[in-house]
Amino acid sequence: MTQFTGGILSKRELIELRRLRAVREALDRLKRKGISADFPVCPNCKSARIVDLTSYHDLGYIGSFQPAYYCLDCGWYGRNLAVMSNRDLSEAVLRDLESAFPELREQQPQEDAEEELV
Repeated sequence: MTQFTGGILSKRELIELRRLRAVREALDRLKRKGISADFPVCPNCKSARIVDLTSYHDLGYIGSFQPAYYCLDCGWYGRNLAVMSNRDLSEAVLRDLESAFPELREQQPQEDAEEELV
């Protein structure tokens, strides 16, 4: 049976919270300058020190098309990351879709003009 520790954080949890706070402060500084940014965060230790390890082995006939990441602090290796952002969440998905599919945005004014004629 585990004992209740009375709300005391473990040493690991405290380190993770400090790392997340440092990333949040960096995002806040960038937002004050008018810069929107996304920071990848290690899902294991919450560190922002992530390296993209995508190589021709990952993108070749053996691997997949997803990039691979490595954490410099804890040694975590994987393909899925958590991302911290300072963007407004209500518009973030729409802006990501617009940047991923610019051809859809270009077609929309033509379709609107056709609807007005009808």
